[in-house]
Amino acid sequence: MNIRTSYDSFRDLIENDSYYIDKTGIIEEYLVDKFDKAVLFARPRRFGKTLTMTMFRDFLDIRQDSHDIFNNLEIIKKQDVVDKYMNKYPVIFLSLKEIYGVSFEKTYRNLQLLIANYCKKIEDILNDEGVNDADKAVFSDLEYQKADETNTVASLDLLSRMLHDHYHKQVFVIIDEYDVPMAKALGRPEYDRVSDMIEHMLSFVCKTNDNVKGVILSGCFYTVKNSTYTGVNNIIPYTVLSPNFAGAIGFTDENVKRVLKDAGLEDQYDIISDWYDGYIFGREKMYCPWDVLLYVRSKLDGTYSESMGPKSYWVNTSETSQNLIHGFLGKTEAVTENFEQLLSGNSIDCIVDDTIPYNRIYERGNNLWSALLETGYLTKAVTEEMQLMPLRIPNKEIQVVFRQEVWNYFQDKIDNVFVNDFVQALWYRNIEKAEQSLNQILESTLSFYHEYREYSYHLILDGFFTGKGYIVQSERESGYGRSDLIILDPSRKRGLLIELKHVENISELESALKEASNQIIQKEYESQLTYEGYDNLIKYGMSFKGKKCRIALVK
Repeated sequence: MNIRTSYDSFRDLIENDSYYIDKTGIIEEYLVDKFDKAVLFARPRRFGKTLTMTMFRDFLDIRQDSHDIFNNLEIIKKQDVVDKYMNKYPVIFLSLKEIYGVSFEKTYRNLQLLIANYCKKIEDILNDEGVNDADKAVFSDLEYQKADETNTVASLDLLSRMLHDHYHKQVFVIIDEYDVPMAKALGRPEYDRVSDMIEHMLSFVCKTNDNVKGVILSGCFYTVKNSTYTGVNNIIPYTVLSPNFAGAIGFTDENVKRVLKDAGLEDQYDIISDWYDGYIFGREKMYCPWDVLLYVRSKLDGTYSESMGPKSYWVNTSETSQNLIHGFLGKTEAVTENFEQLLSGNSIDCIVDDTIPYNRIYERGNNLWSALLETGYLTKAVTEEMQLMPLRIPNKEIQVVFRQEVWNYFQDKIDNVFVNDFVQALWYRNIEKAEQSLNQILESTLSFYHEYREYSYHLILDGFFTGKGYIVQSERESGYGRSDLIILDPSRKRGLLIELKHVENISELESALKEASNQIIQKEYESQLTYEGYDNLIKYGMSFKGKKCRIALVK
């Protein structure tokens, strides 16, 4: 199996004999069954949007001969679709993933460069006497980056008209990552100008334009719904809530079983499900292809570490999405409580809006949860759409992301010395120092919590140990129950077992501490870890009331 995750071009992937799960059915589904003038396929990062967009380009583009790369794939069996559409239409393909900068001017110059590079690819149409001379003049200005802002923003209109005049066929416009410029400008002075520029550019082709057959967009958000440009208000969005095309982008359960069978790794299904499954798009159970393929490749090429276990491959793929979490932590009691509920494995109820502009994400809690749903950090907990939607963290991988962001938040507010002292004191069984450091930490986090509960302390400790690079397992089945926190240091084969208790009165701290300690002993939480080779296990009971804590070493 030649698993290559670095390719985001369909042609490159196929021509380099890379492993590919056939997703070409979306071509017929869109062009024949569910055609609309302008559509948006909205999915989280790394689910295969760009591969899908380049697949549409390679199938439709009149300037290509694509029979070789679609040979033996599902779509080639649909002879009527092949005869009508394959390499029959001029295509404008642009990716906006690099359209950003430290100012509006630099963002605009990157757009100019993108348009110029596309013009170079089709400059042979300038030789066609049937193409308008005035259009040729503006085309040349675009190609040499001399066009003014008005003509640059209107370039899709000009290019579609010139291609139509040259080929005497309507044009497909395919824009990949259309919302990246807005995402990158979020929270900065140039946001409004960048958003206006992209929306205006799209408005020239998304509605009334006789030169255009169809517009296909990809992105994370349907962020242009309420645009002042009516030309973009007719875009049909297929988001993670939509039953239509639900399994077309990403891996279905059937796809994952096929990958594992081809790799001879059928016995890894449960691990794959725990770490990379959990998404529900429309009514379909979905996996992130990026994670599944990287995990399988690590197993096949021998780079998988049994002591470290599965990796969170997706963690650093979207700085913008991670900033959503960090930017909202600690702002309101309701948001904080919901984060605690999510990290504990529970769901939260939310009125979901999948048409949120980037600049309104931080207006209220529901907007944040909706944004996290669209970007893959949360998923529906039900298959049917509901007015009040239960949302949850989809899998173990995303739990790692949330924990890391909790640590990032606290890192800005707590002296790192306290955390280091606390962690080291636990490893060296120094109860007095551990209590002192944790009490200092709780004092520093007073503004974060309006009311302390067991989940509050769970969240704090979870974030600290994740931030320090340890493997954190929360509510893991072990022995005869579920341990609150298991902290693993695989390189040293050592671990911490921590049971937490929260009380209403300070006078109850001591009795709660004994209860936590007894629970660890009675339920034999260490048994599974001992079986896994962890021969240095340190067990602690902890009890909390407000900013006060007690710690006991369990022998």
